[in-house]
Amino acid sequence: MAKKKKKKIQSAHLRKTPTTKHSTTYLKSCYAVARRILQAVGEDESVFDQFTKRQKQNMFRVTMSLPRIEALPGHRVPKQYLRYIQEELMIFMKRLYFNEEYKVTWMDIISIGQPMFAVFSIEEFMDALPPSLRKIVDRLQNYFREELFGKILDWIEGQIKMTLLLLSQPNFRIYGQKLGGQHSMATKTGLQLVIHITTYECQSIRFKYHNLERTAYRVAMGEHMYEPYMGAKIAVSKIFPSAKSKQGLDIYIQSHAIHRFKERINTVYPTMRNEFFVISLMMVQRVVQAPNGRQLIACVMPADDDVKIIGYFAFTVDGNNLIVLTLLPLLSQSVPEGHILHKRLRLSNADMEYLGMDKLSFFYEVDIEQIPLLKQVLYDELHLDYIHTVYNSFRSKQEPFSEKKTLFVKNFFQKYEEQMADWSNEPEDIDDASVNALDDER
Repeated sequence: MAKKKKKKIQSAHLRKTPTTKHSTTYLKSCYAVARRILQAVGEDESVFDQFTKRQKQNMFRVTMSLPRIEALPGHRVPKQYLRYIQEELMIFMKRLYFNEEYKVTWMDIISIGQPMFAVFSIEEFMDALPPSLRKIVDRLQNYFREELFGKILDWIEGQIKMTLLLLSQPNFRIYGQKLGGQHSMATKTGLQLVIHITTYECQSIRFKYHNLERTAYRVAMGEHMYEPYMGAKIAVSKIFPSAKSKQGLDIYIQSHAIHRFKERINTVYPTMRNEFFVISLMMVQRVVQAPNGRQLIACVMPADDDVKIIGYFAFTVDGNNLIVLTLLPLLSQSVPEGHILHKRLRLSNADMEYLGMDKLSFFYEVDIEQIPLLKQVLYDELHLDYIHTVYNSFRSKQEPFSEKKTLFVKNFFQKYEEQMADWSNEPEDIDDASVNALDDER
Protein backbone atom coordinates (compact mmCIF):
# COMPACT_ATOMS: atom_id res chain seq x y z
CA MET A 1 0.00 0.00 0.00
CA ALA A 2 1.40 3.33 -1.11
CA LYS A 3 2.22 5.75 1.63
CA LYS A 4 0.31 9.00 1.64
CA LYS A 5 2.45 12.03 1.16
CA LYS A 6 2.49 14.26 4.19
CA LYS A 7 1.15 17.67 3.47
CA LYS A 8 3.88 20.23 3.93
CA ILE A 9 2.88 22.75 6.61
CA GLN A 10 4.47 26.10 6.17
CA SER A 11 5.47 27.99 9.29
CA ALA A 12 3.23 30.90 10.14
CA HIS A 13 6.05 33.42 9.89
CA LEU A 14 6.87 32.25 6.37
CA ARG A 15 3.38 32.64 4.98
CA LYS A 16 2.88 35.60 2.74
CA THR A 17 0.52 38.31 3.84
CA PRO A 18 -2.65 37.89 1.76
CA THR A 19 -3.11 40.55 -0.87
CA THR A 20 -5.87 41.47 -3.24
CA LYS A 21 -6.23 43.28 -6.54
CA HIS A 22 -8.57 46.20 -6.56
CA SER A 23 -10.66 47.75 -9.31
CA THR A 24 -9.53 50.96 -10.97
CA THR A 25 -12.47 52.82 -9.43
CA TYR A 26 -11.56 51.65 -5.93
CA LEU A 27 -7.91 52.59 -6.38
CA LYS A 28 -8.83 56.08 -7.57
CA SER A 29 -10.88 56.60 -4.43
CA CYS A 30 -7.91 55.34 -2.36
CA TYR A 31 -5.59 57.77 -4.11
CA ALA A 32 -7.91 60.72 -3.38
CA VAL A 33 -8.05 59.79 0.31
CA ALA A 34 -4.27 59.21 0.39
CA ARG A 35 -3.68 62.77 -0.80
CA ARG A 36 -5.91 64.15 1.96
CA ILE A 37 -4.12 61.98 4.54
CA LEU A 38 -0.77 63.38 3.46
CA GLN A 39 -2.13 66.89 4.00
CA ALA A 40 -3.57 65.87 7.37
CA VAL A 41 -0.12 64.74 8.59
CA GLY A 42 1.60 67.91 7.37
CA GLU A 43 2.90 66.88 3.91
CA ASP A 44 2.15 68.28 0.48
CA GLU A 45 -0.39 66.20 -1.45
CA SER A 46 1.82 66.44 -4.56
CA VAL A 47 4.17 63.94 -2.88
CA PHE A 48 1.72 61.18 -3.81
CA ASP A 49 2.08 61.96 -7.53
CA GLN A 50 5.84 61.23 -7.35
CA PHE A 51 5.13 57.50 -6.92
CA THR A 52 4.86 55.36 -10.03
CA LYS A 53 1.61 53.69 -11.02
CA ARG A 54 2.86 50.30 -9.80
CA GLN A 55 4.02 51.77 -6.48
CA LYS A 56 0.63 53.38 -5.92
CA GLN A 57 -1.09 50.06 -6.60
CA ASN A 58 1.26 48.23 -4.23
CA MET A 59 0.39 50.61 -1.41
CA PHE A 60 -3.11 49.14 -1.26
CA ARG A 61 -2.46 45.49 -2.18
CA VAL A 62 -2.52 44.64 1.54
CA THR A 63 -5.73 45.94 3.04
CA MET A 64 -6.46 46.69 6.68
CA SER A 65 -9.82 45.42 7.91
CA LEU A 66 -11.78 46.94 10.74
CA PRO A 67 -10.86 45.63 14.21
CA ARG A 68 -12.66 42.39 15.00
CA ILE A 69 -14.44 42.20 18.35
CA GLU A 70 -14.32 38.82 20.12
CA ALA A 71 -14.92 37.54 23.63
CA LEU A 72 -11.71 36.51 25.39
CA PRO A 73 -11.77 32.70 25.69
CA GLY A 74 -13.36 31.76 29.01
CA HIS A 75 -15.24 35.07 29.35
CA ARG A 76 -19.01 35.26 28.90
CA VAL A 77 -20.11 38.07 26.59
CA PRO A 78 -23.55 38.00 24.90
CA LYS A 79 -23.28 37.81 21.12
CA GLN A 80 -25.58 40.79 20.70
CA TYR A 81 -23.15 42.83 22.82
CA LEU A 82 -20.25 41.88 20.55
CA ARG A 83 -22.28 42.91 17.50
CA TYR A 84 -23.27 46.15 19.19
CA ILE A 85 -19.64 47.03 20.03
CA GLN A 86 -18.61 46.26 16.44
CA GLU A 87 -21.42 48.39 15.00
CA GLU A 88 -20.74 51.31 17.34
CA LEU A 89 -17.04 51.27 16.43
CA MET A 90 -17.97 51.35 12.74
CA ILE A 91 -20.25 54.36 13.33
CA PHE A 92 -17.54 56.22 15.27
CA MET A 93 -14.97 55.52 12.56
CA LYS A 94 -17.18 56.90 9.81
CA ARG A 95 -18.42 59.96 11.69
CA LEU A 96 -15.47 61.21 13.72
CA TYR A 97 -12.62 63.10 12.11
CA PHE A 98 -8.93 62.46 12.51
CA ASN A 99 -8.48 65.83 10.80
CA GLU A 100 -11.61 67.87 10.12
CA GLU A 101 -9.87 70.47 7.98
CA TYR A 102 -9.03 67.92 5.29
CA LYS A 103 -12.12 65.75 5.94
CA VAL A 104 -10.08 62.72 6.98
CA THR A 105 -12.08 60.34 9.17
CA TRP A 106 -10.70 57.62 11.41
CA MET A 107 -12.10 55.12 8.91
CA ASP A 108 -9.83 56.70 6.27
CA ILE A 109 -6.81 56.47 8.58
CA ILE A 110 -7.39 52.81 9.48
CA SER A 111 -8.48 51.44 6.09
CA ILE A 112 -6.37 53.62 3.76
CA GLY A 113 -3.67 55.28 5.87
CA GLN A 114 -2.39 52.17 7.62
CA PRO A 115 -1.77 50.12 4.43
CA MET A 116 -0.16 53.14 2.77
CA PHE A 117 2.26 53.78 5.67
CA ALA A 118 2.87 50.07 6.28
CA VAL A 119 4.25 49.49 2.78
CA PHE A 120 6.98 52.06 3.50
CA SER A 121 8.68 49.48 5.75
CA ILE A 122 9.20 47.02 2.87
CA GLU A 123 12.82 47.16 1.66
CA GLU A 124 12.01 46.34 -1.99
CA PHE A 125 9.54 49.21 -2.09
CA MET A 126 11.99 51.67 -0.54
CA ASP A 127 14.91 50.61 -2.76
CA ALA A 128 12.93 51.58 -5.86
CA LEU A 129 12.41 55.15 -4.69
CA PRO A 130 14.62 58.08 -5.72
CA PRO A 131 16.69 59.60 -2.85
CA SER A 132 14.56 62.76 -2.64
CA LEU A 133 11.32 60.80 -2.26
CA ARG A 134 12.94 58.29 0.08
CA LYS A 135 13.67 61.04 2.62
CA ILE A 136 10.02 62.06 2.66
CA VAL A 137 8.87 58.45 2.97
CA ASP A 138 11.33 57.86 5.84
CA ARG A 139 9.82 60.82 7.64
CA LEU A 140 6.29 59.48 7.07
CA GLN A 141 7.29 56.00 8.21
CA ASN A 142 8.80 57.38 11.43
CA TYR A 143 5.67 59.41 12.06
CA PHE A 144 3.47 56.33 11.57
CA ARG A 145 5.63 54.13 13.80
CA GLU A 146 6.25 56.65 16.60
CA GLU A 147 2.98 58.62 16.68
CA LEU A 148 0.17 57.58 14.38
CA PHE A 149 -0.02 53.85 15.22
CA GLY A 150 -0.18 54.67 18.95
CA LYS A 151 -2.89 57.26 18.28
CA ILE A 152 -4.91 54.68 16.34
CA LEU A 153 -4.75 52.17 19.20
CA ASP A 154 -5.59 54.84 21.77
CA TRP A 155 -8.53 56.05 19.70
CA ILE A 156 -9.94 52.54 19.18
CA GLU A 157 -9.48 51.77 22.89
CA GLY A 158 -11.22 55.01 23.83
CA GLN A 159 -14.26 54.40 21.62
CA ILE A 160 -14.67 50.79 22.77
CA LYS A 161 -14.18 51.88 26.39
CA MET A 162 -17.05 54.34 26.00
CA THR A 163 -19.31 51.59 24.64
CA LEU A 164 -18.31 49.15 27.39
CA LEU A 165 -19.18 51.73 30.05
CA LEU A 166 -22.68 51.81 28.58
CA LEU A 167 -23.00 48.02 28.69
CA SER A 168 -21.58 47.44 32.18
CA GLN A 169 -23.83 47.28 35.24
CA PRO A 170 -22.52 47.36 38.84
CA ASN A 171 -25.18 44.88 39.98
CA PHE A 172 -24.60 42.47 37.09
CA ARG A 173 -21.36 42.48 35.11
CA ILE A 174 -18.44 44.79 34.24
CA TYR A 175 -16.84 44.61 30.78
CA GLY A 176 -13.27 45.40 29.73
CA GLN A 177 -11.00 44.92 26.72
CA LYS A 178 -7.60 43.52 25.77
CA LEU A 179 -5.58 43.91 22.62
CA GLY A 180 -5.61 40.53 20.90
CA GLY A 181 -2.90 41.34 18.38
CA GLN A 182 -2.76 41.86 14.63
CA HIS A 183 -2.61 38.93 12.27
CA SER A 184 -3.06 37.93 8.64
CA MET A 185 -6.42 36.60 7.58
CA ALA A 186 -6.70 33.67 5.21
CA THR A 187 -8.91 35.76 2.93
CA LYS A 188 -8.62 38.88 0.86
CA THR A 189 -9.24 41.08 3.86
CA GLY A 190 -5.55 41.18 4.69
CA LEU A 191 -4.48 42.38 8.13
CA GLN A 192 -6.90 42.69 11.01
CA LEU A 193 -6.64 43.90 14.58
CA VAL A 194 -8.43 41.79 17.18
CA ILE A 195 -9.92 43.25 20.37
CA HIS A 196 -10.85 40.79 23.13
CA ILE A 197 -13.74 41.69 25.45
CA THR A 198 -13.32 40.59 29.06
CA THR A 199 -15.92 40.23 31.81
CA TYR A 200 -16.00 40.54 35.58
CA GLU A 201 -18.95 39.36 37.60
CA CYS A 202 -20.24 41.91 40.11
CA GLN A 203 -18.67 42.08 43.57
CA SER A 204 -21.12 42.54 46.44
CA ILE A 205 -21.15 43.05 50.20
CA ARG A 206 -23.85 42.91 52.89
CA PHE A 207 -24.34 45.89 55.22
CA LYS A 208 -26.87 47.14 57.76
CA TYR A 209 -28.78 50.40 57.50
CA HIS A 210 -31.83 51.31 59.62
CA ASN A 211 -31.51 47.86 61.21
CA LEU A 212 -32.12 46.18 57.86
CA GLU A 213 -29.52 44.03 56.11
CA ARG A 214 -28.96 45.07 52.51
CA THR A 215 -26.76 44.25 49.51
CA ALA A 216 -24.48 46.72 47.73
CA TYR A 217 -22.41 46.26 44.57
CA ARG A 218 -18.92 47.47 43.75
CA VAL A 219 -18.68 50.39 41.36
CA ALA A 220 -15.86 49.51 38.98
CA MET A 221 -14.35 49.92 35.54
CA GLY A 222 -13.13 46.95 33.52
CA GLU A 223 -9.59 46.68 32.19
CA HIS A 224 -8.85 48.74 29.09
CA MET A 225 -5.80 47.68 27.10
CA TYR A 226 -3.01 48.46 29.56
CA GLU A 227 -5.13 49.72 32.45
CA PRO A 228 -6.16 46.91 34.87
CA TYR A 229 -9.63 46.30 36.28
CA MET A 230 -10.19 49.03 38.84
CA GLY A 231 -12.72 49.25 41.66
CA ALA A 232 -13.88 52.74 42.62
CA LYS A 233 -12.21 54.43 45.60
CA ILE A 234 -12.56 57.85 47.17
CA ALA A 235 -10.04 59.55 49.43
CA VAL A 236 -11.00 59.56 53.11
CA SER A 237 -10.07 63.27 53.26
CA LYS A 238 -12.86 64.10 50.81
CA ILE A 239 -15.43 62.70 53.21
CA PHE A 240 -13.67 63.58 56.47
CA PRO A 241 -11.60 66.74 55.80
CA SER A 242 -9.82 66.53 59.16
CA ALA A 243 -8.73 62.92 58.60
CA LYS A 244 -4.99 62.38 58.16
CA SER A 245 -5.34 58.90 56.70
CA LYS A 246 -4.44 58.51 53.03
CA GLN A 247 -6.48 55.34 52.79
CA GLY A 248 -9.26 55.26 50.22
CA LEU A 249 -12.82 54.08 50.80
CA ASP A 250 -14.17 51.42 48.44
CA ILE A 251 -17.35 52.63 46.71
CA TYR A 252 -20.43 50.42 46.53
CA ILE A 253 -23.97 51.16 45.36
CA GLN A 254 -27.15 49.41 46.40
CA SER A 255 -29.81 48.40 43.89
CA HIS A 256 -32.22 50.92 45.43
CA ALA A 257 -29.98 53.76 44.22
CA ILE A 258 -29.87 52.27 40.72
CA HIS A 259 -33.68 52.05 40.67
CA ARG A 260 -34.01 55.60 41.99
CA PHE A 261 -31.63 56.80 39.26
CA LYS A 262 -33.80 55.11 36.64
CA GLU A 263 -36.92 56.69 38.13
CA ARG A 264 -35.63 60.23 38.69
CA ILE A 265 -33.05 60.72 35.93
CA ASN A 266 -35.69 59.39 33.58
CA THR A 267 -34.52 61.12 30.41
CA VAL A 268 -31.28 59.14 30.18
CA TYR A 269 -31.05 56.05 28.00
CA PRO A 270 -30.54 52.85 30.04
CA THR A 271 -27.12 52.31 28.47
CA MET A 272 -25.91 55.68 29.77
CA ARG A 273 -26.60 55.04 33.46
CA ASN A 274 -23.40 53.20 34.22
CA GLU A 275 -21.39 55.81 32.34
CA PHE A 276 -22.82 58.45 34.69
CA PHE A 277 -22.06 56.23 37.71
CA VAL A 278 -18.43 55.93 36.61
CA ILE A 279 -18.03 59.64 35.78
CA SER A 280 -19.65 60.75 39.05
CA LEU A 281 -18.32 58.15 41.48
CA MET A 282 -14.91 57.29 39.98
CA MET A 283 -13.71 60.34 38.05
CA VAL A 284 -15.22 63.62 39.27
CA GLN A 285 -16.17 62.70 42.88
CA ARG A 286 -17.52 66.16 43.71
CA VAL A 287 -18.54 66.15 47.38
CA VAL A 288 -21.13 68.78 48.32
CA GLN A 289 -22.60 69.72 51.70
CA ALA A 290 -26.39 69.69 51.82
CA PRO A 291 -28.38 72.39 53.68
CA ASN A 292 -29.04 69.96 56.54
CA GLY A 293 -25.30 69.31 56.99
CA ARG A 294 -25.17 65.94 55.23
CA GLN A 295 -22.54 65.28 52.59
CA LEU A 296 -23.60 64.28 49.11
CA ILE A 297 -21.77 63.26 45.93
CA ALA A 298 -22.89 65.15 42.85
CA CYS A 299 -24.33 63.06 40.03
CA VAL A 300 -23.01 64.67 36.86
CA MET A 301 -23.28 64.31 33.12
CA PRO A 302 -20.56 65.33 30.66
CA ALA A 303 -20.75 68.69 28.89
CA ASP A 304 -18.52 70.37 26.31
CA ASP A 305 -16.70 72.59 28.80
CA ASP A 306 -17.08 70.64 32.06
CA VAL A 307 -19.61 68.41 33.80
CA LYS A 308 -23.08 69.47 34.91
CA ILE A 309 -24.95 68.40 38.06
CA ILE A 310 -28.24 66.55 37.49
CA GLY A 311 -28.81 65.12 40.99
CA TYR A 312 -27.03 63.98 44.15
CA PHE A 313 -26.02 60.60 45.54
CA ALA A 314 -26.67 60.18 49.26
CA PHE A 315 -24.34 57.75 51.02
CA THR A 316 -23.26 56.23 54.29
CA VAL A 317 -19.82 55.08 55.43
CA ASP A 318 -19.57 51.55 56.77
CA GLY A 319 -16.03 50.64 57.86
CA ASN A 320 -13.75 51.03 54.83
CA ASN A 321 -16.70 51.23 52.43
CA LEU A 322 -18.68 54.17 51.14
CA ILE A 323 -22.12 52.90 50.21
CA VAL A 324 -24.39 54.91 47.89
CA LEU A 325 -27.92 54.64 49.29
CA THR A 326 -30.08 56.60 46.90
CA LEU A 327 -30.20 59.36 44.31
CA LEU A 328 -31.87 62.64 45.32
CA PRO A 329 -33.44 64.77 42.58
CA LEU A 330 -31.95 68.15 41.74
CA LEU A 331 -34.99 69.96 43.14
CA SER A 332 -35.28 67.97 46.37
CA GLN A 333 -35.38 70.08 49.56
CA SER A 334 -32.39 68.04 50.77
CA VAL A 335 -29.99 69.42 48.14
CA PRO A 336 -28.60 72.95 47.59
CA GLU A 337 -30.60 73.88 44.46
CA GLY A 338 -33.85 72.39 45.71
CA HIS A 339 -33.47 74.07 49.10
CA ILE A 340 -33.33 77.50 47.44
CA LEU A 341 -36.36 76.65 45.28
CA HIS A 342 -38.41 75.59 48.32
CA LYS A 343 -37.28 78.62 50.29
CA ARG A 344 -38.45 80.93 47.52
CA LEU A 345 -41.67 79.18 46.48
CA ARG A 346 -42.57 77.05 49.53
CA LEU A 347 -43.58 74.06 47.43
CA SER A 348 -44.40 70.91 49.36
CA ASN A 349 -43.15 67.45 48.42
CA ALA A 350 -46.70 66.64 47.31
CA ASP A 351 -46.66 69.67 44.98
CA MET A 352 -43.31 68.61 43.56
CA GLU A 353 -44.49 65.10 42.77
CA TYR A 354 -47.81 66.41 41.41
CA LEU A 355 -45.95 68.65 38.93
CA GLY A 356 -43.30 66.04 38.13
CA MET A 357 -40.49 68.29 39.39
CA ASP A 358 -38.89 65.36 41.17
CA LYS A 359 -37.86 63.98 37.76
CA LEU A 360 -35.32 65.34 35.31
CA SER A 361 -37.83 65.04 32.46
CA PHE A 362 -39.56 68.14 33.90
CA PHE A 363 -36.85 70.31 32.32
CA TYR A 364 -37.40 68.79 28.87
CA GLU A 365 -41.20 68.63 28.86
CA VAL A 366 -42.03 72.05 30.31
CA ASP A 367 -41.20 75.32 28.55
CA ILE A 368 -40.05 77.15 31.68
CA GLU A 369 -39.66 80.40 29.70
CA GLN A 370 -43.48 80.65 29.66
CA ILE A 371 -43.72 80.56 33.47
CA PRO A 372 -42.08 83.79 34.80
CA LEU A 373 -42.08 82.80 38.49
CA LEU A 374 -40.42 79.46 37.80
CA LYS A 375 -38.02 80.93 35.25
CA GLN A 376 -36.84 83.55 37.75
CA VAL A 377 -35.81 80.92 40.29
CA LEU A 378 -34.64 78.01 38.10
CA TYR A 379 -32.95 79.95 35.31
CA ASP A 380 -32.12 83.44 36.57
CA GLU A 381 -31.09 82.52 40.14
CA LEU A 382 -30.03 78.86 39.97
CA HIS A 383 -28.87 78.91 36.31
CA LEU A 384 -30.30 75.45 35.64
CA ASP A 385 -31.06 76.26 32.00
CA TYR A 386 -27.93 74.25 31.15
CA ILE A 387 -29.85 71.00 31.75
CA HIS A 388 -31.98 71.29 28.63
CA THR A 389 -29.05 72.38 26.47
CA VAL A 390 -26.61 69.67 27.61
CA TYR A 391 -29.13 66.86 27.50
CA ASN A 392 -30.17 67.62 23.93
CA SER A 393 -26.54 67.32 22.88
CA PHE A 394 -26.95 63.57 23.48
CA ARG A 395 -29.81 63.37 20.99
CA SER A 396 -29.80 63.34 17.20
CA LYS A 397 -32.51 66.04 17.21
CA GLN A 398 -33.97 68.35 19.81
CA GLU A 399 -37.43 67.29 20.93
CA PRO A 400 -40.09 69.98 21.36
CA PHE A 401 -41.60 70.85 24.72
CA SER A 402 -44.92 69.30 25.67
CA GLU A 403 -47.62 71.93 25.18
CA LYS A 404 -50.02 70.00 27.38
CA LYS A 405 -47.55 69.64 30.26
CA THR A 406 -46.42 73.27 29.93
CA LEU A 407 -50.04 74.52 30.13
CA PHE A 408 -50.70 72.27 33.15
CA VAL A 409 -47.71 73.68 35.09
CA LYS A 410 -48.44 77.23 33.93
CA ASN A 411 -52.02 77.08 35.25
CA PHE A 412 -50.78 75.67 38.56
CA PHE A 413 -48.35 78.56 39.12
CA GLN A 414 -50.88 81.21 38.11
CA LYS A 415 -53.14 80.03 40.94
CA TYR A 416 -50.10 79.50 43.18
CA GLU A 417 -48.95 83.12 42.77
CA GLU A 418 -52.31 84.30 44.02
CA GLN A 419 -51.88 82.17 47.15
CA MET A 420 -48.31 83.38 47.65
CA ALA A 421 -49.57 86.95 47.95
CA ASP A 422 -51.49 85.90 51.05
CA TRP A 423 -48.37 84.26 52.53
CA SER A 424 -46.14 87.31 52.17
CA ASN A 425 -46.59 88.35 55.80
CA GLU A 426 -46.42 84.82 57.24
CA PRO A 427 -43.18 83.38 58.70
CA GLU A 428 -41.32 80.88 56.53
CA ASP A 429 -41.93 77.25 57.44
CA ILE A 430 -39.96 74.49 55.79
CA ASP A 431 -40.93 70.93 56.55
CA ASP A 432 -38.06 69.41 58.53
CA ALA A 433 -39.20 65.93 57.55
CA SER A 434 -38.76 66.75 53.87
CA VAL A 435 -35.34 68.31 54.45
CA ASN A 436 -34.30 65.01 55.99
CA ALA A 437 -35.98 63.07 53.21
CA LEU A 438 -33.02 60.72 53.04
CA ASP A 439 -34.31 58.97 56.15
CA ASP A 440 -37.37 57.92 54.16
CA GLU A 441 -35.23 56.32 51.47
CA ARG A 442 -35.32 52.69 52.55
